[in-house]
Amino acid sequence: MDQSTNKIMIIGRDSHFSYLMQRFVRTSAHQIIPVSLGEDVLALVKCEKPLAIVLEVDLPETAGWQTLRTLKSDPEASRVPVIACSWQDESARGLAEGAAVYLRMPIVYSDFETALAAIWTKAENDHGS
Repeated sequence: MDQSTNKIMIIGRDSHFSYLMQRFVRTSAHQIIPVSLGEDVLALVKCEKPLAIVLEVDLPETAGWQTLRTLKSDPEASRVPVIACSWQDESARGLAEGAAVYLRMPIVYSDFETALAAIWTKAENDHGS
């Protein structure tokens, strides 16, 4: 994989979530782009061009959900797959709002690996068709 495009952006508010996701990303041999909610996520996505985004959406109507809507409403940023993560069981909502994968916390590494594999498989299928 090309190192210049081997980046995964982690967007979260909770320091424990961000730390754990950074460990998972390192273990999966990707580069980390840590971002706090409230930063100009859209500009960072366009500049950094990550392979995927891991986003803490957490509770309804928080900044995480708004960030997902903002990303998916932008033509360029919407192409980046988002792994939405929350303590709430809102997978239907997450997928309906544009997340490629929805993970319910607590997340274990095997769940993270499976999510990445699903994203890569979908990307390969999209490019192959």
